[in-house]
Amino acid sequence: MTQINTLELINQIAEQTGKTPEEIKELISARIKKFDGLLTEEGAIFMIQKELGLKQETLEQVAISDLKEGMKGVEIKGEVTTIFPTKEFEKNGKKGKLKSFVLNDSTGEVRVTLWNEQVDQYPLNRGNEIIVSNIFVKLYNETKQVTLGFGGKIEIKNKKEIPPTKLAELKSGMSSVGILGRIMRKFPCKDFESGERKGKLCSFQIADESAIIRATAWNEKADEIEKFNEGDAIEIENAYTKEGRFGVELHLGYSADIKETTKSVPSQMELLKDQIELKKIADTNEGENAVIEGKIISVERGNLFYTICSKCGKKITSTPEGFLCDLCGETTPKKNPVLSIIMEDDSGNIKTNLFGKVVLKAIGLEASDLEQKVEENGAEKVIEELNKNITGKQLKIFGYTKINSFSGNKEFVAREIVD
Repeated sequence: MTQINTLELINQIAEQTGKTPEEIKELISARIKKFDGLLTEEGAIFMIQKELGLKQETLEQVAISDLKEGMKGVEIKGEVTTIFPTKEFEKNGKKGKLKSFVLNDSTGEVRVTLWNEQVDQYPLNRGNEIIVSNIFVKLYNETKQVTLGFGGKIEIKNKKEIPPTKLAELKSGMSSVGILGRIMRKFPCKDFESGERKGKLCSFQIADESAIIRATAWNEKADEIEKFNEGDAIEIENAYTKEGRFGVELHLGYSADIKETTKSVPSQMELLKDQIELKKIADTNEGENAVIEGKIISVERGNLFYTICSKCGKKITSTPEGFLCDLCGETTPKKNPVLSIIMEDDSGNIKTNLFGKVVLKAIGLEASDLEQKVEENGAEKVIEELNKNITGKQLKIFGYTKINSFSGNKEFVAREIVD
């Protein structure tokens, strides 16, 4: 049966329980009223069947191409090919969320939407083979879409995943692209205006083992990419490609999903190993990546920590009401190590700025130990101690050269200590 006939079901329940059809209808009305009208008639029938211990009908499995508007009480099977970002909304004073994905079988594809608690109940990945049971089919913008009916569920039959596409394999005109890489460089974000439409874009370079390409995040995705830092490893889903000035470019539109990854991604140094030279300090040029090698001749005075946003890692402002981040709003502060040292080789010396984990690796301390030392003795005393302990230490540092806007001198910004 590809559609539930409610009158037939009511009569079946009446026969199985000895109740009259009118009594079953009263039970259905009571369930719908209990849920403030949010429960459908079919959902109420399913609930009553379950409460009375009655066997529900085995659902018919339908090919995606055979789905028709209004069809319900059936199941479909296929592979998840695209997953869209979770969206939050507010309606009639109530907050909710939804998440959609595209399910594909040998006959076609359909968009499936999960609502509210279903979003967290069914964590899916691209490539998962699943069965979606007790569905309801409706039209949205003349396109068939599927939601779960009451008692509907998703069963993962195979947890295989679609591997990310290598950047070198990207071609212009691709859609639903999923990649895994590391942010190598971020460019300043820009606001733009096109006719009556205003927007924002943020461009960046991303790399994997196969290539480095330029990517652009648009509007709300631009806000999301701003929260990441150079060097962060990320996963991107549902991007698309276009031919740009520098070859094929990746674009992140409204349906793209961006998240930090725990999967293995080579370091910036490893990704750039074929493009990076070991340079003398005097030969480094503004804006270029390089490796310098030398010894520490002094540690500069400073605070050793600065306060950043615990969510995005950007600098924050302290106000009487709390800490504010330009990107995240009200936030919780986090201390991030910072240290300036003078590096020297046989060609000269250069001020070198270290941040975060690079600081800790250079001085050989854990963040908690450094923080405790600063709290107990003050930053000035700790820097005196560091001058005694690490002056003369040999380091090989990967980073890039910039010009200090105040002094006009070259400085080196460390990205990684090379073992």
